[in-house]
Amino acid sequence: MKIRSRKFEGRCAKHKGYNPGVDGQGGIRGGCARCQLLLEIWQTSIKLNQLIRKYDPSHDDLKRPPVVKSPAVDPRQMSFIAE
Repeated sequence: MKIRSRKFEGRCAKHKGYNPGVDGQGGIRGGCARCQLLLEIWQTSIKLNQLIRKYDPSHDDLKRPPVVKSPAVDPRQMSFIAE
């Protein structure tokens, strides 16, 4: 199952400086519905991460998969120059 493959970069058109992770509920000006939605998206992503770690405590999504280095010369390539 693949869940967290989507990157979301959302900003409110009126309140471009609003960051739900920093400002929280108190940073929403005038009850802006779009800022409220950004806060809900952020809170839901935090909850999702908690549930995934509860299901599999050893899961580390910050670790990048190892990079497989290809050989300098493809072993399938024939060489006309003898080594």
